[in-house]
Amino acid sequence: MFSKRISNLDELADYLLDSFASDKLVMLILDKVLLLLDNPFKYSREKLEKDKYGNSIFSTEVTGDIRILYSVDPEKLYSSHLGDWVS
Repeated sequence: MFSKRISNLDELADYLLDSFASDKLVMLILDKVLLLLDNPFKYSREKLEKDKYGNSIFSTEVTGDIRILYSVDPEKLYSSHLGDWVS
């Protein structure tokens, strides 16, 4: 779990590099995050339930053991920054 709010890709990359020993794994995660920022609906693999704000929660696989869970507020989709995607 994140100990602080991450607000940009540099902070996310630093956090991942500190958390994972494999640079290749970090690159896979960052690549997937960039795809999700481009179009979060296109790359989702599973629609789950709703978050506390009523937005749909989606899941996408990075590796067999790592998944990214995220929610999307369609009204703020194009005005969001990375901190809104990472929770």
